[in-house]
Amino acid sequence: MLIFGPLIHQMSISDLLEILLYLVGSLLSAFLIALSISAYLKSGIKKLKYAIIAFSLFCAFLIYENIEHLYSFDNPFTDIIIPLTGLSILVFFFLAVVKRD
Repeated sequence: MLIFGPLIHQMSISDLLEILLYLVGSLLSAFLIALSISAYLKSGIKKLKYAIIAFSLFCAFLIYENIEHLYSFDNPFTDIIIPLTGLSILVFFFLAVVKRD
């Protein structure tokens, strides 16, 4: 905690809260990935593959957003990656719901 103490004191409360929310969301999506993989291995339902991909994309999205926020880099691909990731997540959840086995 001695390492992070000075860093935390330099950040505003809203920035700290945003980082914590990204962290909690990333951990929750990683838990949902593990839960979906476990359910897929037990049941063999093929539709769960789409949910696994969607949760993985969401976890990667949150990690990328957090890294972008922490290091505040401005990459021109970010303007393409963020909406594309959101669209991909929606498509995979749609396939998980609609597609028949």
